[in-house]
Amino acid sequence: MTLANAQDAEPLPIGLRRMLLRQVRAVVDEMEEAVRSGLPDYMDIAEGTGGFSVRQVIDQTVSCFVSLHDVTRPSPAAVVELIALYEAIGAQHGRLGRPLDVLRDALDLAGRVACRRLIEDAYREKWPEPVLTKLTEDAFELMSMAIAAASRGFDDVCGQTPVDVQRDRLRDALIAEPGQAPRPLAELAAAAGWRLPPTLAVLALPPGDHPQTHVLPPEVLADRNPAAPYLIVPNPRISGRGWLPKAKGAVLGPVVPVDQGAVSLHWARRALDLVDRGVLAAEAPLRCVDHLAVLTAFQSGDLLEAAATTLLGPLLELPPRRREPLLETLLVYLRCGDNAVLTAERLHVHEQTVRYRLRQISQLTDGTCPDPERHLETMLVLTWLLSLEAR
Repeated sequence: MTLANAQDAEPLPIGLRRMLLRQVRAVVDEMEEAVRSGLPDYMDIAEGTGGFSVRQVIDQTVSCFVSLHDVTRPSPAAVVELIALYEAIGAQHGRLGRPLDVLRDALDLAGRVACRRLIEDAYREKWPEPVLTKLTEDAFELMSMAIAAASRGFDDVCGQTPVDVQRDRLRDALIAEPGQAPRPLAELAAAAGWRLPPTLAVLALPPGDHPQTHVLPPEVLADRNPAAPYLIVPNPRISGRGWLPKAKGAVLGPVVPVDQGAVSLHWARRALDLVDRGVLAAEAPLRCVDHLAVLTAFQSGDLLEAAATTLLGPLLELPPRRREPLLETLLVYLRCGDNAVLTAERLHVHEQTVRYRLRQISQLTDGTCPDPERHLETMLVLTWLLSLEAR
């Protein structure tokens, strides 16, 4: 369950996962009590510090552990959030001048409770030995990952110059939701010695790709969180793309006004998720604006699924080997402005093959597809269907 492949953790049997979910509250209670009784001084320091409640931190850690073994093969979102939480906790320790040793002790106490509970459950429920071994290993690795994240946050704060601190504050404000920046952007930019541009774009990097491994222009602002790193690129249309990291799977969000960085980051991460799921190709980097149809389609997948039957009807009932060539031909034909010759060139097939497939589509749908007045809707549905089938 390393950071790079946490989403590939082996799913637990449904019954076992349900049992773990039922015990979450009791486990969290027992962990909190272990820390409270074993480290009372730390509880006094930690409670409410920077908005972190010890119980909330324990609860999120346990919930992340359970979610990693979800039968639905979850995205790494829970790990990303947990790493961000522990980095923030480590940074808070650094700002307050408090060492991380006591945090390690608290995690060690909580971890002992977790492992003891796992062993008790394993003997009582007669779990297979490999299941207990895997869960115990994952529990220790999750705690190690939390400590590593806290250490990064601690080191970042303790090792930063005043200018670094101001640049990080500006970076966070540039991707904040409207109205949530702590100070005006112009004021933050002046404090960081950064010229405020009219536009920017966010380059989302794959998990584990550290920005420090790339040579970056000084005007680029970087988030070094290895779980969800990103770069803020000012004036991307002017600065060009020659220097952009060639990391496979990186995604460049749309160019937006400087006060709408959250929009660019949102779409960059949406596309990054589709790259991870195999829907979009892992280019270096991929640009959101080159994949508008796929991004739009997957934003409204449930609606498009409902509309597919109306627009394509009997085509969906065909076996895949017959359905896919027809759907692909129809999509390319609509993109080519109903031009069969150009469609044949794009598909590398004979023009008569295209016309034959179009006749099949018309016969199967009683001449209702494609509907000239619903080309856009049909193209969106086809884009969504073909992207699903390509996975």
